[in-house]
Amino acid sequence: MKILHEGDHSKAFCHDCGDVVQTTFMRRDMPFSDGKGVAPNILVGVCDRCHRTVSLPAQSTPAVAKARKAATQAIEAKLPAIYIDVLDHAVHHIDSQASTDFRRALLTYFVHKAALDSHSGALLRASHRKAIERFPEERGVARRRLSLRVPTRVIDDFRKLEASTELNTTELLKSVVFLIQTRVLEEPRPRLIGELRALSAIWA
Repeated sequence: MKILHEGDHSKAFCHDCGDVVQTTFMRRDMPFSDGKGVAPNILVGVCDRCHRTVSLPAQSTPAVAKARKAATQAIEAKLPAIYIDVLDHAVHHIDSQASTDFRRALLTYFVHKAALDSHSGALLRASHRKAIERFPEERGVARRRLSLRVPTRVIDDFRKLEASTELNTTELLKSVVFLIQTRVLEEPRPRLIGELRALSAIWA
């Protein structure tokens, strides 16, 4: 595959011009398509007629992905301490060498999987009911803050699940943690555990 340089030329379809046009590669700051961030100083193909960015060469894709990953937002909730204990127990069960940093990967893995499943709403609502039954929140129960910096697309997953389940962020986190307890600690699934251990090795 040819490595492109500034000043190289190619052709691409320009939606503004409505035609296949001559392009010149140059470096520009490229806004993400969802408007939630910018990938700085990226090599892109620019239409020679209208000067709009019309193409992204393969060599620029990793830099865009890195910039998108860096555009994070916070998910925060104050949960009964038992939920953090469950989460940390699951982290240890998956990888005894993993630190609490792996909480974020574990939670986002389950959230993303659920967001891809159109039938997950009922499952998460049921999981929330079971969590409340298993861990009743009596007056004075110890609480701990959970704060996660996640990519904007994970925030989108959370919002999608909040809408489909009618649970708020705190309730959704309780539901997901209880689901982790069921599938990782109580009824471990070999394939799932294998995937999570591979994720932990990469995360480390």
